[in-house]
Amino acid sequence: MIKLDDKFLKRMNNLLGSEYNDFLNCLNMSEQKGIYVNNFKINTDEFTKIIDFSISPIPYEKNGFYVDNSKKGRHPLHHAGAFYIQDPSAMFTVNSLKFRGDEIVLDMCAAPGGKSIQIANRIPNGILISNEYVKSRAQILYSNIERMGLDNVIISNEDSKHISRAYSNEIDVCLVDAPCSGEGMFRRGEEVINEWNENLPKMCSLRQLEILEDANLCLKENGYLIYSTCTYSIEENEDVIREFLSRHDYELININYPFDRGIDMKETVRLYPHKVKGEGQFVALLKKLEKNNLIPNNKLNLKENKNFENFLNKYTILNKKVYDYKEYSYIIKDYNIIKYNVNYIYIGVRIGIDKKKYQEPCHYLFSSFGNMFKSKINLSYLDLNVNKYLKGETLNFNIQDGYGALIISNCPLGGFKISNGKFKNLYPKGLRNFN
Repeated sequence: MIKLDDKFLKRMNNLLGSEYNDFLNCLNMSEQKGIYVNNFKINTDEFTKIIDFSISPIPYEKNGFYVDNSKKGRHPLHHAGAFYIQDPSAMFTVNSLKFRGDEIVLDMCAAPGGKSIQIANRIPNGILISNEYVKSRAQILYSNIERMGLDNVIISNEDSKHISRAYSNEIDVCLVDAPCSGEGMFRRGEEVINEWNENLPKMCSLRQLEILEDANLCLKENGYLIYSTCTYSIEENEDVIREFLSRHDYELININYPFDRGIDMKETVRLYPHKVKGEGQFVALLKKLEKNNLIPNNKLNLKENKNFENFLNKYTILNKKVYDYKEYSYIIKDYNIIKYNVNYIYIGVRIGIDKKKYQEPCHYLFSSFGNMFKSKINLSYLDLNVNKYLKGETLNFNIQDGYGALIISNCPLGGFKISNGKFKNLYPKGLRNFN
């Protein structure tokens, strides 16, 4: 039985009325787990045919499925980026807007990356700037994006003010999944519960408004702003939206899905754990009607790397330009989107480090473009060799010398190198299953 602050309970009683007891009972139940299928790696229909654990569809997300609470993080297809473990309620936020598929999108507060992964799948011909202010969380974000093999994402480590000015008037869609008091995540454990106090919602609302002001600067006229939180607090949800609308010319778009509506704001939605299979969420969708006159940053001039282009020509069927940024080399989907004076964690598919005498490939190259390698080992994810590979062990296959990729059930898992007939496992040590 979880112990909650009496002031929080009073707030929820006033908010929910006759549903209050149902809500309390729900908080003492286990949270509902979900997975999102990554179409950069595998078709959803194919995934449903080959997966070896029970799943059931989430009604508002075509790539989303409810799963049981057993741990899925060590599953071979999770290692291969075929799916991402995510709260089912959190999957709805991105579905509040129908994407064209070619937008420039900014995910302002992106870590750990679930919504960024969804957006990237929605815009195969677009670009996503996935931003995270906290450096340690930005590294977690990078790890998740790398595992998914996404080729249309760049990650920045900036505050909202700097990143919005760098991309002023350039963004088609901005997602603000705002830092909040976390009331909707109390089933996650005592750490979230213990951080809450009655002053926290008001403190959070001030920061949320600051972030929305920054988001306004980067959006084009007629661009869309998606605002979401994982709290029930009116101060952080409806009140924030009301204050923002009083300052700017936006249209509040009706989200047409049969969830509970916002408090005196029927266009928005609230997801409660006693009403849906998932945690607490609030979502609002706004269309920008005004225009800013700010000028975006200049693009960053990058040097092309011919050594790594030759590497790609030798070992893959990729015909891509390669650019250097800091110590790494990258394949970039849109060179013009990389801006001067922005702190990027990475700027595309990080393919390796040029040692001049030789090129050392990164895991991201195999994760994203493994199917493009000339030398491949294709296995079912149920093959015993897959677990050996994930433990960092040597495999015995008669393959020509050079770099290649291990593919499991058509999903790129990682890389290897054959030298004098000997197999070198290139799966990163920090990702391995050690037992």
